Amino acid sequence: MKPRRGGGRRSGLSPGRVLAASILAEVESGRRLDVAWEASGAARSPERGWIRTLVYGTVRFRGRLDHILSRLAGRDPAAFDREVLVALRMGAYQILEMGGVPAYAAVSEAVEQVKETRKRAAAGLVNAVLRKVASNPRPRSLFPDAERDPEGYLATWGSHPRWLVRRWIAAFGPVGARALVDANNREPDVYLRPVGQRPVVAERTLAEAGLCRSGSRDHQWIALDQGTDPAAALSLVPGVIQDPAASLVVDHVSPPTGALVADLCAAPGGKALALSEAAGCVVAADLSERRLRRVVQGVRRLGEGAAIALRGPGRRVWAVAADARHPPVRRADAVLVDVPCSGTGTFRRHPDGRWRVRPPDIRKLAAVQRSILEGAATVVPRGGLLVYATCALEHEENEGQVQDFLKRHPDFRIEAGPAPERFLDENGCLVVLPHESGFDGAFAARMRRARD
Repeated sequence: MKPRRGGGRRSGLSPGRVLAASILAEVESGRRLDVAWEASGAARSPERGWIRTLVYGTVRFRGRLDHILSRLAGRDPAAFDREVLVALRMGAYQILEMGGVPAYAAVSEAVEQVKETRKRAAAGLVNAVLRKVASNPRPRSLFPDAERDPEGYLATWGSHPRWLVRRWIAAFGPVGARALVDANNREPDVYLRPVGQRPVVAERTLAEAGLCRSGSRDHQWIALDQGTDPAAALSLVPGVIQDPAASLVVDHVSPPTGALVADLCAAPGGKALALSEAAGCVVAADLSERRLRRVVQGVRRLGEGAAIALRGPGRRVWAVAADARHPPVRRADAVLVDVPCSGTGTFRRHPDGRWRVRPPDIRKLAAVQRSILEGAATVVPRGGLLVYATCALEHEENEGQVQDFLKRHPDFRIEAGPAPERFLDENGCLVVLPHESGFDGAFAARMRRARD
């Protein structure tokens, strides 16, 4: 949010509200939400929890907010200037979804917010529209009926792009699609996967510090209490912040003890670090040197406490800038390609993703995924493993991609990994669906190359 020039009058808005508006303006301009959040410094604000609820909620329910704003303003919200649109969405979200904020306060703050920008002449419009939002006793009556028009309902009240809702209704049926949309609109839990320490020991340490409940451990991951700062948990337990879906992909790889593993799309590094517990060495490669720095930071943070060293003969993780289509190794016992994808399985955690991805993106990404698979296959020896993974829910990126690969490479066969049976499909592939698991979405195919 750009401050109004001239006059010298100090803003009457709270620092938290100013931060929230600036983050949302960045997102509206095309910046990723997690990047805008981190760059803003909001995580260090004493109002961190309130700001995050407002920012992430406004992005998550953008479709719902825009629908009700369009009905009450009589025009498409996309026609508003960015500063006005951000103020309207923030105000409407507080009125409709944040019970702790009085409606009159949400309206007056939104009006003040616009007055502090170059679009101060729109303050009257913002006031009028938000007063209509606040005075409407039955806002849900403004939305399509869920039974008669499931697509319209899920696109507006469910706050998802219509084209994606249509795909999911075709794939999962109306009931499944609604369950998926509902799951995406819930705030995700935060999990920690210990690295270099037994989960039962890590859970006890975190429970004693009041950062999780006893019994929060399931398999390899530990659910942190709501509001826990992940950095505080990582200061006590060596590990990675990782959704169970991603952790299940690691388990599905299950490399032989002491194996050389190549993680060819490694950044930000959580899977590479987790794989290093069993592997003799992990080559963590990524095309982005900037994102690869996060892998290095993760290795440094874990240090000797997780039996991982960055330097010296005992080094377990090697970070390498490289294109997965041209692997930086000649061979590896196990190769993981967690490929770039549409991310449709992670919309709980990255709500802006639902508004960024477009139908042509899936086709383009499928072409990239195919080329990465082709490159990765060249370094898998006879008897070696190739694991293809995504955090997407789309057939073209998952089962379809693997089926096409196996047609081109008949010397590879799918084999089931050691992941829990409830997450394995009839072919032995890992399939994690948000509305069935409560986790992010994930897919992984574990393919063994024939020995002769």
